Parts: sequence; structure tokens; C-alpha cells
Amino acid sequence: MCLSTVMLEKNGTSEKVCEYVSNVKTEGNKITLTDVLGTETEVFGTIKSMDFIKNLIVVEA
Repeated sequence: MCLSTVMLEKNGTSEKVCEYVSNVKTEGNKITLTDVLGTETEVFGTIKSMDFIKNLIVVEA
């Protein structure tokens, strides 16, 4: 199973916003992240990169 960590880049800093992400949904600049337990986290920005080997998604605010 591929689960990812999501990092948010903002003002030159990077912070972890969600772990064990199993689903990503986008609507405009709103990104809804759902983890393996079904908890949803919303962030605003654009997806900068997705690395499926490192299981890492970077969102730029």
C-alpha cells in the first residue's frame, strides 16, 4: 500500500501537514487530503511535486 506524507511549503519554510495520506482531491486551490483512518485535512495551494518512491507530496502555498 502506498501512503504519503504531505509537506506544505510557505514563505521559504516547509512543514508536515499530514501523514499516511491515501487520497488527494483538488478543487481549484483547495486540496483535501484523506489519511488511512479517514481523517480529512484541507490545505490551500498547488501541488508542486509528488514522489511515489519517497511517498512524499509537496504543496506550495
